[in-house]
Amino acid sequence: MKRLTLLLGVLVATLLTSALAQNSDTYVHQVFGEWDTLDPVNAYDTASGLVIENVYETLYTYQGDSITEYEPALATGYEISDDNLTYTYTLRDGVTFHSGNDFTCADVEYSIERALVTNPGDSGAWILMEPLTGYYSNVASELGEDATDEDYAAAWETISGSVECVDDTTVQFNLAQVDPAFFVKMMFYAAAIVDRDWAIDNGMWDGTEATWREWVGVDLREYYLHDHVSGTGAYRIVNAEPTTVVAEAFGDYWGDAPSVQNVLIQVVDEESTRLLALQQGDADRITVNSWATIESQVRGLPGVVIHEDPSWTSLTVGAIHFVQDIELEDNPNVGSGQLDGNGIPADFFADENIRLAFAQSFNQDAFIEQLYVGNGSKLTMALPPSFLGYNEDLPVYSYDPEAAEEAFRAAFDGDVWENGFELTITYNTGNTTRQTIAEILKQNIEVLNPNFTINVRGIQWPDFLASRQAQREPVSIVGWVPDYADPDNYIYTFYHSNGYYGELLAYENPEMDALIEEARAITDSERRAEIYREVGQIGYEDVPFLTYPTQQAFIVTGESVDGIYYNPMLSGQFLWKDISKN
Repeated sequence: MKRLTLLLGVLVATLLTSALAQNSDTYVHQVFGEWDTLDPVNAYDTASGLVIENVYETLYTYQGDSITEYEPALATGYEISDDNLTYTYTLRDGVTFHSGNDFTCADVEYSIERALVTNPGDSGAWILMEPLTGYYSNVASELGEDATDEDYAAAWETISGSVECVDDTTVQFNLAQVDPAFFVKMMFYAAAIVDRDWAIDNGMWDGTEATWREWVGVDLREYYLHDHVSGTGAYRIVNAEPTTVVAEAFGDYWGDAPSVQNVLIQVVDEESTRLLALQQGDADRITVNSWATIESQVRGLPGVVIHEDPSWTSLTVGAIHFVQDIELEDNPNVGSGQLDGNGIPADFFADENIRLAFAQSFNQDAFIEQLYVGNGSKLTMALPPSFLGYNEDLPVYSYDPEAAEEAFRAAFDGDVWENGFELTITYNTGNTTRQTIAEILKQNIEVLNPNFTINVRGIQWPDFLASRQAQREPVSIVGWVPDYADPDNYIYTFYHSNGYYGELLAYENPEMDALIEEARAITDSERRAEIYREVGQIGYEDVPFLTYPTQQAFIVTGESVDGIYYNPMLSGQFLWKDISKN
């Protein structure tokens, strides 16, 4: 049955692609990198978010290209209590799921509780978990192996009490602690509303206390919602395969009917192939990695439009991560697993001299000029310059081979310089930006010492995510697109020992943690800004990672596509329902 579904999906995709140039009802976007999962609770990557944000919906959403103005989606209004601990939403009436089921408060309660119950370790569900329960990780991780039935019963009471239906069209959220970012957190796709009855009928958690413990921390990729969808979005999934997603306009959508009736997302790793498809009319939009490609291969092509605007501010923060406790078992990225010239030990990057040497081996100026053609800027810390607390006065590590050599000589009491090392840096296939960063590091480090060897290897996006999550990547080059528009989403994620990246890096600085926790508990914006600037200073000194330059945003489409806008909070920068083809 699975093979038949795959063949039908490929057939549909082929038929759609062949008619692109003449069909104003079909929109094709060619990307690199497969989606990880279509379950909004487990998804935590841009490729997955691109699809999820168009087939599922949250209670409120961003208005057009604004990240500070919002509009109702599945809710029509909301109120916040005087103590900022209770949020009450009035829900939209007359909404239908793709399955045909009616949308009610029970779906909201189930969807949010499902995120809190499961909260997989590699998901973004923690964003909801913290304000609603006071926990960060899933309940099993929080309570530990020695937890009693009474401990679990108390945790369930917290979860079930955090979301309550006042009636079919009114839902109330009861926060465990004040969180000034809660409203915008509820616009992240982990808070997307799934079809309760349809999910339960297809083997998901039944929503009861009797079974909830069986679902704590499970990998939802193993279940039905991984590649099946019943949302309320303007589009419904026809077929979803790792390299091809086919969607069609949902006829019973509560909002305005989309202009584009069919959407095809294709994974095409080769950038040159994507460019050719755009020129030939076989794609309406393609992902282009850098300004270097724009200026050398795209600008001036007939029928191709480069959408660019100086006001388009990218909120993506990219960084070269150094893992301080690497998993060695059966790991090809660490060679021998020892400091013998043929590999690296697990704590290789725990030596601050190694981190410093790598930071001083990356030429940021050359990177901006060569890859961004000057359309980029350096970051002093892991926070967009437009956000509260960005410390513009911090220095930036620059390419300094003499300083890098000095740091390498000091590492591990001289053993690194004497013995040499070998490691592999992987990047997600098709991402030429990350590939270039890895190759720059390879070139600049290997020239320092003939005993230094860095291998560069491309792997598929889901494999890269899984390897990074398992701490098998000594160096991983990643980007962070914000989940919610607040500096905490960057600061906690990158710098706190329990943050999504901080935990993966095995980075811990008690002073840093204390500062971040203080900032999360206050609403005084001046004090928060002061704390974040101090966090940036400590981060510069510790070098747990190196931010790499950000580039000016752009979107590349065919000339037949209208309605393009840029909202950096959206994985695809705009929603499919807002565009048309002439």
